[in-house]
Amino acid sequence: MTLSRRAKWWAGILVVGAAGLVALWRVQTREQAPQGLIEKLAGRKRVLVWRADEVLREDIVGTTFVRPAAAARLSDALRRRDEVAAAKAMRSARVQGILVNVRALRQPGAKSPRVIDRMGRYEYVPPFRGVYLTSRYAFYAVRDNERGSRFEGMLGRMARQILSGEKPPPLAKLPESLRRLRTVEVLVLLREGSAARLWRSARGSSLARALITATMVARQRWAEREKAMGGPLLDALPRLDVEISLLEEDGTLGARSPGFLERVISSQHGVAYEGGGAWRYLLPVATQEAGKGSGARAYQALFRDNALREDSFDRADLRLYRLVLVPLDRSPAETRKEQSPAQ
Repeated sequence: MTLSRRAKWWAGILVVGAAGLVALWRVQTREQAPQGLIEKLAGRKRVLVWRADEVLREDIVGTTFVRPAAAARLSDALRRRDEVAAAKAMRSARVQGILVNVRALRQPGAKSPRVIDRMGRYEYVPPFRGVYLTSRYAFYAVRDNERGSRFEGMLGRMARQILSGEKPPPLAKLPESLRRLRTVEVLVLLREGSAARLWRSARGSSLARALITATMVARQRWAEREKAMGGPLLDALPRLDVEISLLEEDGTLGARSPGFLERVISSQHGVAYEGGGAWRYLLPVATQEAGKGSGARAYQALFRDNALREDSFDRADLRLYRLVLVPLDRSPAETRKEQSPAQ
């Protein structure tokens, strides 16, 4: 082989090799930014990318990625421990999401109270909410925060009146804050002392609609199980606390291995899945009880309770997510049932 032909041969090998490396880089990039995450990032306008430079290469419709240096005040707030201040800085910077490279923060963020490190540990960080979680990334946004103090007993009173048999109030007469259109899920829980007697939730296009539906379903469920519940709801209602909460998502689970579930399901989280037009969940307390501290076991219990196989983690038709309970209002019991001493 002449020198000229040998040079051409090596040049061809280098071209093929370079093309292979480019293809491999693209595959790795796609693996690092899974399709589910890309879909959640789309249309977010501005997203702060924290130690995840590989995502900057992604061309996502409706989203511009921002480096920490380009949002200095927000970045500084994330390095502190004040979540509320960080959320305010995020709004001021007109940033709609924060994408954290979890692996880059795993060691330095092991016990750190900094907001960014807590996100890197997949924690519940109100007023932020998890949007999409994988073994490499944690994507957070600021949630539409409802404060229970603003309702001043209004929701609890309304629920108690419906539970007692009254008709729901006309929507037009309710405050605008309750009628504002947005998809929410409201939980109505009836508690006697420290024991939760019954709870039901409902999704609705406004806080008022969801509350009314959940309350009426709870009333109906008590009536269906009246004997097992110890008598009519109207008799029990004076000694029951009526608690109103939001059931709010805190991150779709983009990975489903047992090890990952143990990391992301904390004592503050409930487990949930959605599929086939239905959704099922365990509240945080029930999640801890069913799983005995294990997120994977809690999911197995949830699947089993709803006639699914315990190994349904990888079913493509199910969306797994975690949820948190956000208290909104409470109507305390009017009387307490006297406990007579044992004879």
